[in-house]
Amino acid sequence: MNNRKRQVIIASQKLFIKKGFQNTSIQDILDESHISKGTFYNYFASKNECLIAILAMGREQADVRKHELLIGQDPTDKDILAKQIAVLMQVNREQNLIPIFESIFHSGEPELKEVVMKFHLNELKWLTKRIVDVYGEASKPHCFDATILLFGMIQHMLHIWKLTREDALDPVQVVKYAICQLDAILPIQIANGDTFLGCDLAKYLQRNFNNKVVTKEYLLEQLEGFSEGLSEDNLQAGKEYTNCLLTSLQEEIPHYYIIEAIVLPFNSSFKGTIHAAEAQEIANHLWLYIRQQNV
Repeated sequence: MNNRKRQVIIASQKLFIKKGFQNTSIQDILDESHISKGTFYNYFASKNECLIAILAMGREQADVRKHELLIGQDPTDKDILAKQIAVLMQVNREQNLIPIFESIFHSGEPELKEVVMKFHLNELKWLTKRIVDVYGEASKPHCFDATILLFGMIQHMLHIWKLTREDALDPVQVVKYAICQLDAILPIQIANGDTFLGCDLAKYLQRNFNNKVVTKEYLLEQLEGFSEGLSEDNLQAGKEYTNCLLTSLQEEIPHYYIIEAIVLPFNSSFKGTIHAAEAQEIANHLWLYIRQQNV
């Protein structure tokens, strides 16, 4: 994604938060972004598609953070799992996406509601795998039900807290509490062989969600284009990480552990710069590529 398109997304996000999605017109976005109508439609087929791109950027940032939290850590550590689950709530708060989700809920537009549901189901899919990491292979037949129960507890605890308290709640705190309750529930499910929605949800996800495939060739093209756009003198570290990633990927058999070790400092080196969003997108694609190679 080029930087101009990202600028349009950021401008649109500000307007959607300030005026509401329904009350923001295409002309408002053109005026805020200083672009022509033709340029807008070159990037997006509709205002809905622009909103979907905003939500996708938030999910992308959350995915990168979740991967970073696990680097060098024990995948069975429940504290790490709690921090990973809380990431999405933190990103939604930081990027002020909650009013946008509320506007989607009240919009009555099936396309937007379907996109939000897909994001939610993808999060469920990710958590089922992490449940198995933490609780072991015995939890595999029950991981979908456990995931639904865990998310349900978190959602309702946050909702009731918001209704009854004025002070802010640390998302990690409520996630840890919910995981403690799952510690008591899951062993009983395993011992009794209990499943409820798990089998149906697993089949639904398999049938309706195709994982994005990231190829080495695509990554090389993206990194080469990114490298050509780096001109600032103060980005020496970022340039070196970029070149190191290019060199590693160009090998006939890439060393995935080396690439994995470089992704975090690569992404961090561009934070606070005009290249931050693109670096984050590349980092996410690298994580996907590594995960696909390790399947």
